[in-house]
Amino acid sequence: MDHRANPVTTPARSPQRGDPAAGPSPAGRVGPRGLLLMLPLAALELAWLRWFLEEPLPNSSGQWGTIWRGYLLWRALPHVVPGLTLRESFLGQAAGELSHIENLPERLPIVAAAALIVLAALGLGELLLAILRLRGTVRPAERLALDFGLGTAGLGVLTLLAGRAGLLHPWLFRAGLGVIALAGLVVSKFWRIERPRLDARWLLPGVLIAPFLIIMLLGAMLPAIDFDVLEYHLQGPKEYYQSGRISFLPHNVYTNMPLGVEMLHLVAMEVLGDWWWGALAGQFLVALYAPLAAVLIAAATARSGSPRGAWLAAIIYLSTPWIYRIAVIAYVEGPLCFFHAALVWAVVRGWNDSAVPRAPLWCLIGLLAGGAMSCKYTSLLSAVIPFGAAALIDATRSRSWRPAAAFVLGWSILMLPWLAKNVVDTGNPVYPLAYKVFGGGPWDRAREAQWSRAHGPKEITASALGNSLVDVAGRSDWQSPLYLAFAPLALLRAGTRRMALAVAGYTAYLFLTWWLLTHRLDRFWLPMLPALAILAGLGADWSSRLEWRATRGVILAIALVTSFVYCSTALCGLNEWTASLTFLRRDLPLRLNAPLAAIDAELPPGAKILLVGQAAVFHVRHEILYNTVFNPETIELLAAGKSPQEFHQTLKERGITHVYIDWKEINRHRAPAGYGFTDFVTPERFAAWVQARVLDRPAPIAPEDHWARIALEQELYPVR
Repeated sequence: MDHRANPVTTPARSPQRGDPAAGPSPAGRVGPRGLLLMLPLAALELAWLRWFLEEPLPNSSGQWGTIWRGYLLWRALPHVVPGLTLRESFLGQAAGELSHIENLPERLPIVAAAALIVLAALGLGELLLAILRLRGTVRPAERLALDFGLGTAGLGVLTLLAGRAGLLHPWLFRAGLGVIALAGLVVSKFWRIERPRLDARWLLPGVLIAPFLIIMLLGAMLPAIDFDVLEYHLQGPKEYYQSGRISFLPHNVYTNMPLGVEMLHLVAMEVLGDWWWGALAGQFLVALYAPLAAVLIAAATARSGSPRGAWLAAIIYLSTPWIYRIAVIAYVEGPLCFFHAALVWAVVRGWNDSAVPRAPLWCLIGLLAGGAMSCKYTSLLSAVIPFGAAALIDATRSRSWRPAAAFVLGWSILMLPWLAKNVVDTGNPVYPLAYKVFGGGPWDRAREAQWSRAHGPKEITASALGNSLVDVAGRSDWQSPLYLAFAPLALLRAGTRRMALAVAGYTAYLFLTWWLLTHRLDRFWLPMLPALAILAGLGADWSSRLEWRATRGVILAIALVTSFVYCSTALCGLNEWTASLTFLRRDLPLRLNAPLAAIDAELPPGAKILLVGQAAVFHVRHEILYNTVFNPETIELLAAGKSPQEFHQTLKERGITHVYIDWKEINRHRAPAGYGFTDFVTPERFAAWVQARVLDRPAPIAPEDHWARIALEQELYPVR
């Protein structure tokens, strides 16, 4: 990173002990008091690491017995456990999953489509920074990351507008992306940008990060297997692509959330002219947010006064199994973490450089807060409110309305179109949330009660708080031990304590709002990770004494190997990184739901299936009718209050040829911990429809296959 590109300007003052202006890093000067801390600190660090390795993984343990990270570590290499061969070791298995390089050419169209979209995003980001006149105030790496984040959020808004106008067409998108990319490159005058010099200090971090990035990017190009992804993250864009427009989907309430990230899947589908391959390109784009978030995390750490802590923070963030997991599964938390990293970076940038123009900076912060909220509504709490409050404080201190107005303007550009879409469709800007405030159809009190039971705040108890703290600290399956190992030490580092206290306060705010105001799903606390990574980078660099460097090296080595081994297993995500995508397209649906996959493969092309109880439908190729558990059940809407003959006529008019019912999924929802399911759907009712000659008797689903017993929990009824 070339620090000459934009030197940090600070008020003139005399160098103080512990101040970066004094010369060598303040971390190099630890007095006797620091030396007395070293031995007990090393003991505490190793005790923490031992607990982390011995604590059972709560989500991975179960039918396979108790699994702990130490077990993964011992089986990482051959012969550590007697009799364990190289092929049986976890790293040997990972090497095997990476060995099918003959299948890599299948990924070239995915990467090519993603490259076009990335160029367009960078171009749009450059245009936005040019309007704000901020391009010259950031270093090249920071600028690249900001361009990508702003550009992808902007492409999401443009895609929404085009989709609402019915302008979803492959060649329109290909041409439009090319024009945006070209315009951005011309405005950027990239040929004049000073090329960053290769810094040897980043060679070792690059080597340590590379294995995580390789499996992360390859894993992102594998077909989706997660329920939420198959239900709406990819299914919503698929339906928009197939219909040629973005419209209200009354059967899938989740598509009324802001879909800034999901628009990348839709753009990729248009570029490739195929919903399945386009989804893989969209997933690849989502994975790119992780390394670019690490760039901004490292930059914020360096600007806080710790260049060495910068690469440590980047390593800690990218080696976290959670970051790998949300990169290979098309959740929105990866982009969400990026925008939170960018917000912290922007505040650190303004904190350390009073020469940055305030109104443009606050407009940039507003854009980033809007980008965060376009990923997920919870960013209202984690991004919009705290940084909006900071803008108000700055406006009060400066006695100018410009900071607050600039923040609101930036936020509005990226968020108002999503709110307006919901107002037009339902009358509620944040539908289905805030029903008691805004109302909004087709929601009702029963749906609101069902939603609140599932997604409302949980009971507040001391034991629940303690469990949540332990989970975030390290018990969570996908957490890294390095955050708790190093982050508290940031308060020991001279010269950066004020910044560390501010970041720690923001982290505490994120934890408390997650714990008090959400249903405490573990993914919802992930926006804490960028701030924690900055603290961990500063804390890991609190001292440059040989004793601390040795302790830090041991902790890093054990933690990185443990995290990589865990990421390489199927416990963290689908790990068939170089498998044939054509094979996986046929095989994965069978693994996920064998009866439904068999039906999809065997029914004639013109068949139309009404699904009851099942909503993870992205891989289904036939025309379908379905609904999420929070929407009215489609079959109830079609049959309630009608005679069997009238119901049969309705099925024929809708072109429905088969009714598939998933009793296993229905029973899961009806269980005490489930979301609930309508009492209308019963075996007796289906038996009555068979007797009334509305439906034929359930057809056998591949009876000779090894999974035939599973089919007892799913039934397929042909419509007579």
